[in-house]
Amino acid sequence: MKDLLASKKFRVAVLTVVGMIATKLGVPESTVSELTLLIAPLLAYIVGQGIADIGKEKAKVELEEVE
Repeated sequence: MKDLLASKKFRVAVLTVVGMIATKLGVPESTVSELTLLIAPLLAYIVGQGIADIGKEKAKVELEEVE
């Protein structure tokens, strides 16, 4: 659980979900559009970081094979 809480992707995902829930709870439309402007980049960050992590693991495996 400690590793999960230390994960940047997890923290960003939690903030994204909180923002999405706020948009469904009757928050004024102007605030919803501002939240949407924040949520989209956060989701893009999660996807991008996931792709980067895949590359890191692949490089780690290749390095171990060389040694």
